[in-house]
Amino acid sequence: MMIETVVEKLIPRSAKGRDFVQISSIFVVSIGAFSAGALFAWPSPTIPLLIRNTSYIGQISIEEASYLSILPAASMIASSFLIASATKYIGRKPIIWFMAIPQALSWILIAEAKSITAIYIARVLNGIGEGILFSIAMAYVGEISTPAVRGTWGNMITCSVALGQLSIAAVIASMDIVTAAYIHLFAPLLQILLVPFLPESPHYLMKKGERENAKIALMRLRWKTDVDCELSAMSESIERQRSEAGSFKDLFWIPANRRALLLVLSLRTFQQLSGITAFVIYAQYIFELSGARSVSDEVSTIIVFASLFLFLLVCLPVAGKYSRRLLLTASSTGCTICLLINVVYFCIQEETEVDVSDISWIPLLVMVGYIAFLSIGLLPLPVLMIGELFALSIKNHGMFVSTVYLALIMIAFPKILQLLLSNFSLYVTFLFFTVSCFFSTIFCWFCVPETKGKTLEEIQQLLSKTR
Repeated sequence: MMIETVVEKLIPRSAKGRDFVQISSIFVVSIGAFSAGALFAWPSPTIPLLIRNTSYIGQISIEEASYLSILPAASMIASSFLIASATKYIGRKPIIWFMAIPQALSWILIAEAKSITAIYIARVLNGIGEGILFSIAMAYVGEISTPAVRGTWGNMITCSVALGQLSIAAVIASMDIVTAAYIHLFAPLLQILLVPFLPESPHYLMKKGERENAKIALMRLRWKTDVDCELSAMSESIERQRSEAGSFKDLFWIPANRRALLLVLSLRTFQQLSGITAFVIYAQYIFELSGARSVSDEVSTIIVFASLFLFLLVCLPVAGKYSRRLLLTASSTGCTICLLINVVYFCIQEETEVDVSDISWIPLLVMVGYIAFLSIGLLPLPVLMIGELFALSIKNHGMFVSTVYLALIMIAFPKILQLLLSNFSLYVTFLFFTVSCFFSTIFCWFCVPETKGKTLEEIQQLLSKTR
């Protein structure tokens, strides 16, 4: 390629190698993550507008608005089987390129919508993009990067999702929905232009038996003159995985695998029971219901999303360096306390005649604290522990089951929040998630094994022990 030739003249390959191609590739993939984050959080600033008769498609009910969170998760499940099959035949890179297509169509449909039906179709397309991001794109980043690069830059995808959430909240606060959609259309269009310059995953090429192409891709990624040792190690690893491949039956039949699956599903359940997905989708609507006067609903939502982005930026690089069990317990405890404060505040506001207008800033401050505690444990660590708990022989099966399960509960819990908001007082809604976080504290302390500092073999031995 002409660009690669020019770069090679400016930055010659060396025996030691350089990381800039890996980092650039992660950055390009993260553009799709930015768009996915913006689309995921799109309902938060728009639901208050849509349920009032002030939006460009007319008024909708809170019941109709609830499907804005259900449809992406449902389409993610439905499309995941096709995505997984297609990836086996055409590779990671074409699928990552394709991810931008449904994302771009989503923004166009949102901008040109005349009714809620077009918005629903946009949400379905969004789910396809999310499915590609959280399965294929993340796998691609893991396969192309060295441990050092992955440790420093591997969290860029998660941070980009949070940045996208912040961006959509900030833009819609100052512009209309249509303009915001066209502004965010730049991300998938930029991804369409840049993805063709990415190298294919050498791991995928080796699995297909294309050793020479895998070598070329690996030389580009490492920017080295000699990658034979790494290529041989990759080949041995792939052969070992093939010889040790397990089945879906092994995932449920072997006690250690079954316990790993139960732990992963439980952690995912408590992660969502903390309320994070539900609060992201309904953040601005909740602030509107709270009646806070010190800070506007729009600014409160922006502050929450900015806090999420900043805390993830700070916490993600260090979260994996400390005790998993301790951080998960501390995170659950902190979330319980923060949500309990909101329960007390809203109970006083709604059930008594006490004037709380002078302290109406409390819900916002508490939600920022809640985001901080989430960021040290419940948000990042379940993802990290999926890679640690599953044995190599059944890891693909385990990750598939956990991804489908996550999508299912992401359908359920925002709907539960909508039903609580529609039928009960605000403090009852927060009480539900407070109790959930309390039980999460108990589970994390008594049931989650410590995996920090243990090899994969030691973790499997730990899971094999009966209590």
